Amino acid sequence: MRLLRICLIFAVVSAGDTGFADEPVSADAWVPEHLRGPISELDHPDFERREAAVKQLSSLGKGAIPALMVAAEDGSPEASVRAFEALQQLYRGDDEMTFELVELVFRRLKGSEHLGVASRAERAFDSGAENRQKRAITRLERLGGIIHFTDPATDRPLGRPTVDYVMLGRDWVGEEADLRLLGRIEDLRLSMTQLYIIRGIDVSERTLFDLTMELPFLKIERRGPARLGIRGRTSDDGCVIHAIDPGSAAEEAGMKIRDEVIEIDGLPVDSFEKLIEIIGEKEPGETVPIVFRRGEETHKVTAKLTAWAKPAAANVPPQPRP
Repeated sequence: MRLLRICLIFAVVSAGDTGFADEPVSADAWVPEHLRGPISELDHPDFERREAAVKQLSSLGKGAIPALMVAAEDGSPEASVRAFEALQQLYRGDDEMTFELVELVFRRLKGSEHLGVASRAERAFDSGAENRQKRAITRLERLGGIIHFTDPATDRPLGRPTVDYVMLGRDWVGEEADLRLLGRIEDLRLSMTQLYIIRGIDVSERTLFDLTMELPFLKIERRGPARLGIRGRTSDDGCVIHAIDPGSAAEEAGMKIRDEVIEIDGLPVDSFEKLIEIIGEKEPGETVPIVFRRGEETHKVTAKLTAWAKPAAANVPPQPRP
């Protein structure tokens, strides 16, 4: 329903994409009478008049978007630059609907036949990467998704935490269409990241295929509802731990990085994939005996498995660059 409302509002901006316009329509038809004055001022010889027009149009919110799109694509070079300036001011605002409509405008204008317009749209769209990511993460979390971030110290180039993994668990109430939000998370485009889908969450193979095509660095794994809390890798020695989540079942059981897991619940473990398979059949709260090797010593412990849960408050989302 929300998507339908967006399409209906945006029909005046992209009539050709929605099927509302079967015949060519004059661009002026999309510019209401009360906006033609400020639109015409976008390329006025007087600098202050141009500035005032941008300010007035951006103050009108989403109602000005269709007219600004027309000016951005069909106006003079000066009017186009000024229209993009007003659109970017709207893009930086707090209104979610306005943000989405402006984003649709930028996406459409990136394919404009006018190279200058397409270039401006590309830059404008890229300028919203941080804001787009922040909004997408917020919406995914509202739908019950879990976003886990890295330690800020491990991502010095950005100077902020980046997305470590995304998890869709038993709290997930979104639909398959909502997974398109992942495409707005820039971190998923830039580095290898996991998407964990917990047993019982139905996501079609077609949707997963589309995600991998859009986000080639995204590694999708189906997991069980219980977790041990380790990251491992398969080596010649079997499954070797290379990271342990703080407060996890593995840490509580006394396991450490570089330990080699050789048995869980009486079943041999010869790879990290085998460990995932065994834990995937368990439920949160179950206790499992684990045998691991540390150097020359063999240890046996019991771990109480936990559920995938929202990260602690200290695991804060990324902040925009200064």
